Amino acid sequence: MSEMKKSPSSLSQRRKKFAWLIPLADLRITLTLLSLSMVLIFVATLEQVRIGIRGAQAEFFESIYGMWNYPLQFWGGEFLNPLPIPIPGGYLLGGLLIINLVAAFITRFQWTGKKMGIQLIHLGIIMLLIGQLATQAMQEESRMQINKGESKNYLERFHGVELAFIDVTNPDSEHVVALPQALLENGGTHYSKDLPFKVKVLDFGPNCEFSSLPPAHMLKGTSAGVNRGVIKSTNLQINPKPEDFSSEGMNFGYVVFELLDGAQSMGTWAAISHPAGNHWWSQINPKMGDLAFQPIRQDGRLWGATLRPEREYLPYSIELLGIANEFYQGTEIPFNFESEIILKTEGDQNRRALVYMNTPLRHEGKTFYQYQMNKAADYTVFQVVRNPSWLVPYIACILVSLGLLWQFSFHLARFLNKNVASKGSIA
Repeated sequence: MSEMKKSPSSLSQRRKKFAWLIPLADLRITLTLLSLSMVLIFVATLEQVRIGIRGAQAEFFESIYGMWNYPLQFWGGEFLNPLPIPIPGGYLLGGLLIINLVAAFITRFQWTGKKMGIQLIHLGIIMLLIGQLATQAMQEESRMQINKGESKNYLERFHGVELAFIDVTNPDSEHVVALPQALLENGGTHYSKDLPFKVKVLDFGPNCEFSSLPPAHMLKGTSAGVNRGVIKSTNLQINPKPEDFSSEGMNFGYVVFELLDGAQSMGTWAAISHPAGNHWWSQINPKMGDLAFQPIRQDGRLWGATLRPEREYLPYSIELLGIANEFYQGTEIPFNFESEIILKTEGDQNRRALVYMNTPLRHEGKTFYQYQMNKAADYTVFQVVRNPSWLVPYIACILVSLGLLWQFSFHLARFLNKNVASKGSIA
C-alpha cells in the first residue's frame, strides 16, 4: 500500500516540476501529428510517379516542408493544380513527434507494474523515431563495381560528383586532388598546395544534354567559353537540364572551369560525368573517351582532369574471384546472384567470402550487398551502405516487444488471480 501511495505523489511532484511540458504532451497533438503523417505518406506516394522515389524522399521526407500541386486528373484539378500546397515534411513531423512523446514520457512516467509496459512502449517508439532521423541524416549509400580478377579500394557515391585532378607523372603511382560537389555548386576560385594551378569554377549543373555539332557551328551557352579539352575538340554542345529523380533516370553532371597560373589564364575546360562511370565514354564515342582523362601539362608534370562520381577510398581492397547467377527454370527471372571475393586488409590478413542475395558482407561499419551483375562482361556491382545508427531500430523493436509482452502478461496475471479468488470465495 505504501508503494501505491508513493508513486502518485512522486508523479504529481514531477508534473509540477515539468509543468511547462504538460501542454506538449497533449494526446490531441499526437493524433494531429499522426494524421499529418498519413497525409505526408499519401502525397509522397503520389509524387513518386512524377519525381521518383529519391525525389519524393528528398522533397517530402528529408525536409521541413514540401510543396505539392494537386493532380490534374483528380476532381477539380484544373482549378486546384496551379495552387502549390505546403505539406509538413518528415523532419518537422518526426521532430515534433519526438518532442511530444518525450514530454509524455517525462510527465506521465511511472515505474509501477501496471504502467511499466506502457513506458517501455513509449521509450521504444521514441528510439525508433530518433533512429529514423539519424539514419536519414547519416546514412551513406555507395556502389563498388569490380571486374573479374580486379581489386578495388574505393567506393563511388550514387549521387554526387567531384572534379578530380590526377597526377600521372610517376608511372608507379597516382596523386589525386578532388573538389567535391559542394565546392562546385558554390563556384569561385579554389587553390590547393598539391595543385600547380588554381581552379576557377565558372558553371556547374547536376544534369545536362549534349550533342556534337559540325565544326562550322559555334558553341553557345554553357559551352561558349570553352577553348581547351575534349569539349572544344569535339565541338560538344552542353545544354543544362533539371536533375532526373526517377529510378531509371541518368544524370550527366557537368562543370566548366578555368585554370589559372597565378593571374594568367591557362584556358577554359569543361567536363561531363557519366552516371555509370567514365570508362563508358569511349564506348559511346571514341572521340569522347578523353572525358575520362583530359591531359593538362604544367611545370613538367602531366595531370588529367575528369568529372566523376564522388569517391571514398578504403583502407582495404576487395578482389573479385568469380560470379554466378541462377534463374528460375524456363525463365529469365533471376533468383540468385553471388560473387566470390577476397577481402584484403592491412598486414595480408585476407578473408574469403561469398556475397549473394540477403547475405551481405559486413566490414568496418559498411555493408556490401549484391546489387547488380553482368555475367557476359564479367563484372559485379555491390551496393555499399554505411549507417552508424543501424542498431537503434532493433533495440527499439525489442523494447516495444518487451513492453507489449509485459503489459499483456501483467493484465492476464491479474485477471487469472481475480478468477481464482472469486472461485475460492464461492467455494
